[in-house]
Amino acid sequence: FVLTLEVLNRNIRQDEEIKGMKIRKEEYKLQAFADDLVFILEEPLITAPRLMERIEEYGRVTGLKINKDKTKILTKNMLMRQKKELQETLGIQVTNKVKY
Repeated sequence: FVLTLEVLNRNIRQDEEIKGMKIRKEEYKLQAFADDLVFILEEPLITAPRLMERIEEYGRVTGLKINKDKTKILTKNMLMRQKKELQETLGIQVTNKVKY
């Protein structure tokens, strides 16, 4: 499973439509911890739907899918209406903190 997950990670890193956080000349889009993924996105209202497309595409190939009940979105500097739009668009709960 973890080996096939690297294919998804690479596809996300190479997708120019998915905008990550830039530090100096490097762009960071995700961090992988075993079978958990943390995504760092700029412009989440635009970028997150494209990310979900990539994840769903991976799921169609592998037979796996994201558990939206266990998935959470943390945001920074977003208005409440933007958080609501993001949550409704993706079907994933936007929260202020996560227990790991």
